[in-house]
Formats: sequence, C-alpha cells, structure tokens
Amino acid sequence: MGDGGPPCKRCSERNLSCVLNKSLQTLIEERSKWKDTVIGDLGHVHSALQQVLGRLSLPALPPLRTTNAENYIPSPNDEVVHCEDQGPSCDNSPQLSPKDDALPHVPIESLYQITRLRSLRSDDPTDGPQATPPRALNHPVEDFISRGLVSVDDAGRLVNLYLSRIDHFIYMIGGTRYRDLDALRRGSPILTACICTVAALHDPMSNHLYGVCNREFRRLMAASMFDRRIDQDHMRAMCIGSYWLHDISWTLSGYAIRRATEINLGRNFKHVITENSEDAMDCMRIWYLLYICDHHLSILYGRPSLVREDASISRWEEMMTSSVFTESDKRLVSQMALLIIMNNVRELLGRDTGEPIPKDFGPHLTNFSRQIDQWMGYWSTELLRLHQFIGEFPTRGVVLHHHLAKLHLHSHVFRGLKGSPVPVYFHDSAIAAVTAATSIIDMLLTDHNIREALVGIPHYIHSMIAFACVFLLKVTTQHSGQFIEDATVLDMCTKVVQQFRSTAVGKWHLVHLMADGLEKMVAKKIKAPVAHSNLPLPNVIGQARLHYVDNNSTTLSPMANGTNPYDGGNSMENGFDDEFGLSTTPFLHFDSGNYDFSFSEFGL
Repeated sequence: MGDGGPPCKRCSERNLSCVLNKSLQTLIEERSKWKDTVIGDLGHVHSALQQVLGRLSLPALPPLRTTNAENYIPSPNDEVVHCEDQGPSCDNSPQLSPKDDALPHVPIESLYQITRLRSLRSDDPTDGPQATPPRALNHPVEDFISRGLVSVDDAGRLVNLYLSRIDHFIYMIGGTRYRDLDALRRGSPILTACICTVAALHDPMSNHLYGVCNREFRRLMAASMFDRRIDQDHMRAMCIGSYWLHDISWTLSGYAIRRATEINLGRNFKHVITENSEDAMDCMRIWYLLYICDHHLSILYGRPSLVREDASISRWEEMMTSSVFTESDKRLVSQMALLIIMNNVRELLGRDTGEPIPKDFGPHLTNFSRQIDQWMGYWSTELLRLHQFIGEFPTRGVVLHHHLAKLHLHSHVFRGLKGSPVPVYFHDSAIAAVTAATSIIDMLLTDHNIREALVGIPHYIHSMIAFACVFLLKVTTQHSGQFIEDATVLDMCTKVVQQFRSTAVGKWHLVHLMADGLEKMVAKKIKAPVAHSNLPLPNVIGQARLHYVDNNSTTLSPMANGTNPYDGGNSMENGFDDEFGLSTTPFLHFDSGNYDFSFSEFGL
C-alpha cells in the first residue's frame, strides 16, 4: 500500500502497492512546492519593483492578490486594508478626576462625562510632550534606512551635515539629544527622516536622496496625524520642517501649533522661572520656535498669526535670568522680541484691502521704525559673545533682520497706489523702504557671513530677499527714477542671480528656483520699452553708488556697482507685464519649478 492514501480498487483486490496513488500524491506535493516557490519569487520581485518605483517617484503597485504568508516579504509601500471598521472607543472604567465633581467649565468635559468617548478626553494639562527613550543597542531599528531606501553611509553623511552645518540656524534645537546617526535612529524615526530631508535639500550631492527622504517624512507625518500623544522629538521634527521646507511649512506650522496648544506647551514658562527645569526649558524652546515660524509665515502670506501673545511670550525677558537659559537661547528670544514688534505692525495695518493706508498712520510708522532701530542696537551688542561658537553671523544676522523688518514696515506706504505717486507725507517711509531693500541686497553681495549663510538660513529669509528684489523692480516700474535709478536696480538684481547660481545647494532649494525666476524678470525689464522720468532722485540713494545703514545706524557704507552694462536713464513703462503689476497670486506658489514673484500681500 502506498503512503499517500488508500490504493485503487485493482491494487486493493490483489493486495498490491498502488503506484498510481503514490504518483498522484508526489505530483500534488511537487506542485505545492512549485506554487510556494513561484509566489515567493513573485513577492520578491514585487517588493523590489516597489522600491524602484519609489526611487523614481512613480506611483506604487497595488498589493499582491495571491500571496503566501510564509514567503511573501511585504513592501513598505503596500497599503494595509482593514476588513473591519472599528467605532469610536470608550473609557469603560475611567478614573475620575477632581473636575468630575466640580461644575464643568469646558463644554467638552460635559460631553465626555455623558458619552465617555476616549477621543473627547482632554489630556492632563500638566503633561507635556514626553521624551521618547532611545531603543536598546541590541534592538533592531526598522526604518527607511534599514529597508534600503537610503544607505547607512548616505544617511550618516546627511545627519552629520545637518548637525555640523545647519542646526545652529535653528538655535541648536534640532539635534540637542543626538550626536550621530545611530542615536538619532534609535530615538526618533520621524526626526531622522526630517533631518535627512532638510540636509538633502541643502546638499548639491544629494539630489537623488531628497525625494526619498521627503516622501518618508511625509508618510510618517501622515501616519501620526491621528495619534493621541506625540513626543518632543515629533514636535521638533515639525518645527524643523516648518523652518526649512517651504512647500509644506504652512501646513506643518498650523498642525504643530494646534498640538502644542492642546497640551498647553507654554505653561512650561513658570517651571523655567521657578524651578530652573531643563526639560521645561526644552519645551519652551520648541514653543518659541513655533511662535517664530508662525509669525514668519504671517509676514510672508499676509495672514493672521495663530499664536497669541500670552505671558509665556510677552515675559520672555524673565527667562534670561534662569540658570538653564543659554547663550544660544539669546538668539532665539532676540527673534521673539523683533516679531512682537512686527506683530504690532500687522495689528495696526491689517490685511491688504487694496486701499492706501491712512495719513494718520504716519506717526505710528515712525514709532515702529524707532523700535526696530532700538532692537538692533541692543541685540547687535548682546550677541557678540556668540562669535567664538558660530562666527559673526549672529550679529550680522541682526543687521539683516533689521533691514528686513524696515522693508516690511515701510513698504506698506505703496499699498493701494496702483502706480499713483506716493503721497508727500509718506515720502520718508518710501525712501526708507527702498533703502532697506537695497541694504538687504548689498549685504547679500558684499558680506561674507550672509553669503555663506545662504546655505542654512530658513526659507523666510530667502523669501524676504526675493521680495526685496521684486520690490525694487516694481518701484522702478511704477515710480521710475523717483527713489532709485533703474540701472542700479538691474545691476544689483543681475548680481543677485549670479550669487544664487554660485551657491552650492540642492536643485530643489529656493535659491535655485529664485535665480531662474529673477533672471527672467530682469530680462523682461531690459527688453521692455523705455521712458525717461523728470522726477528728482532723493539724495539718500546717490546716482553713482548705493548706500545702506550699518549696525551703528550712523555709518553709511557704499556698494561698489562695478561695470554697469545698462543705460543709466532707462526705465520701464508701467504695467508692461503682469509680473510687474498688481497680482492676487499667493506669496509662495510653485508651478513647474518656477518661483512666482508676484507678492500682492506687500502692498505694491
């Protein structure tokens, strides 16, 4: 009798071994093994093809419909479909808090007491974002690096670039807990992906890695959208992304602020003041950075800010007396102090409604301008101690931010004019705006520290540099020859394009996109019909050379114009092209890799 089952009738009658049954059983076993092998090989091919599609930024394949659970290796791009939908979970045995016995003062607490829906339960406001302990050294790390999307060597190079070259631009907040790739991977996968993305954006040798890292960061962000709790490193990653990733900064900033508000991150202020708590100080650094990102974006987009100035914001000076307050924290709060002034400017002027600002705002502009000067005078001296750590950028950065703030403030006098002359009572502000814009470009072209900082500074500064260039081009269009020579503007913008092109960053960095767009705008202005203006040129900006106010607010430094290839009297007819007219296009808009320089929210 065969081993595979009962013999056939003939073999049974003759008490013979059934060869036919044994052959069938053998065939079935071999077919089963062959099927398992084919399914396993197909799974390997499917997984490898998914990785190739991911590297090429192409849509992923759907999951295999026929798989062997023992042999199939799932791809990270496969979608997991849950067969059973789970309803909202309830707290069956909730622990009553003292608030349960008191009269409810927050409506959602009453709804929670009735329904016990876990999603409605507020976290204890005394609980901040928890620091995630690193994984044990013998615990394998599962991330996009272990999956082979980015090699260990490439990831290590990106992390080292970020920690050594970029992190100090965000006040050393990004890599405070980690000093190498291994520690970072074991501590926070999402922070690892974010740091690698930002580093690849700045590295001209990592263009092939930027898309992979960026997709992984977005995937992890999307996967954590509905997580009930997130840790400090998760908040840190959102801050870093908002600071440098211009295409998703508005979304990241808004979401991070909502999560920080949910846990009342600003309440750590009193723990820093009363307890000198280092952990509370770390939370406040994150909170202050969110404030900075929020108000930067409010300036760029002309939209109201989300973070309100409570005690944790307005009383920042009290933190400077704490023992856990560092020299690097001074740079952080210096930005806070300036943005508080700029917030007051926005509160006064409001959003652009297409109407000129009232004459009565003149004294307010003068007062705000004086506050900005005082801010620069104080912090340019206060930050001198940081030179031994990161060079002269902190103090030179103060001067740059001074000019950026002056440009934002005084450019509002051009709002709603639609090419009409600037009212006489706003001439001083108009001259101040043009002076600030030229000073920004002058620093970019002549100051070594600012040129070097193009690799690392947040996208807010790049955007404001772009605004300074377009502002001057629009001034020469709508007020030709009145505040600055057209040829001087063309010369400066041409040199800015050259400076951008010589900056070694990744091809997706704003600097490269800005160079292409600005070059096209200058070329259009050069080819445009010309007209001569009889309006006198103010003495503050001479016809032969350009001046800007230095950090002492008294010394004027000339900018060497070099050889000027343009005719000094040439100008452009008003509104010859939409790029130089009024527009309702958002401030940051990308289309097929081109940077849009139509900044309607700044009032031109």
